[in-house]
Amino acid sequence: MWQDGLRKYFGVRDILVAGVVTGLMVWASDATDQNALFGPLLTYPRLSAAPPSCADDSEVRLTKKDSSVEVTIDGEPFTVFNYGKEKMKPFIFPLYSQNQVNVLREIIPTQDQEQGPDHVTGKGHFHHKGVWIAVDSVNDEKWNYWHEGKKITNQTVTILPGDSSAGRLSVTNLWLGDNDPLIKETTEIKFYPIRLITYEIQLAAIDEIVTFYDTKEGFLATRLAHSMRALSGGRIVNADGLKGEEDCWGKPTQWIDYYGEVEGRIAGVTLMDHPNNLRPSRYHVRAYGLFAISPFGERTYSKGKSEAVPLVLEPGQSVRLRYGVYIHSGDTESGKVADTYRKFVASFK
Repeated sequence: MWQDGLRKYFGVRDILVAGVVTGLMVWASDATDQNALFGPLLTYPRLSAAPPSCADDSEVRLTKKDSSVEVTIDGEPFTVFNYGKEKMKPFIFPLYSQNQVNVLREIIPTQDQEQGPDHVTGKGHFHHKGVWIAVDSVNDEKWNYWHEGKKITNQTVTILPGDSSAGRLSVTNLWLGDNDPLIKETTEIKFYPIRLITYEIQLAAIDEIVTFYDTKEGFLATRLAHSMRALSGGRIVNADGLKGEEDCWGKPTQWIDYYGEVEGRIAGVTLMDHPNNLRPSRYHVRAYGLFAISPFGERTYSKGKSEAVPLVLEPGQSVRLRYGVYIHSGDTESGKVADTYRKFVASFK
């Protein structure tokens, strides 16, 4: 079958194919009937032989509190997953590199607490909270979860039995519409000893059609420490060797690494795209410190060179997305970003 050929080319196990729903794309497995159309071809090169695993001899421990889960590596703080009902969305904060510096900007709780222009003070864009999942322009109403105009409320958080290589967290969130839940998000987050965090995200339409329109505002995002940003001397580099916001913004690539100085030490954050996602994702990476990856902005990110491809989910249908967040000490090379990307892809096999 043609799926076998794609498996051989990309070196991956699962191939997704696109079915047609009201003229737009929704994603299904190999079992889709022969009338299925497959979507935009992935452009990532084939990965070579299986890399080493993400495991080492360190111990990852998850501890559940009232409205958070604390994650430690060998007893030292790594991160906290925050999911209290009072929050407009769950998020990760803080997030520590191996040399124990927090790579994320402080939390600005509300718009009233913003201070001056963000590119100057680093204290604007209150909705940029740690590491989070959100997007705007959902349905014809253009529901805006990105700017916290609509709420993503947590339903369950479960610490899953761990394997030998990672701590595992299962999260269920509801994206609220006008009155009732519109989208059910089911996400598994894995925390690896090498400070790689993987996300496997499933977004499902509940009782009505859900349309994700073209936008730059999304999807898995981080807000980096003020001193790390490019405006403060930080560096942005992608897997294809491009550098800086101007050359890296909006372009598909396997990964982008963003590193800079924090408390006198060099640390970096890498966002990683999985080759089995519905299409190659693009990056909303800004010199002032916003850093995000999204599959929902073909036209916007390409500055009109590509057509918008809204994603439509009928009730009960879902889309699966896989991403990685890697936290390292040093620059891109010393942080072994390229090697860790190979481990990220292999972690889903």
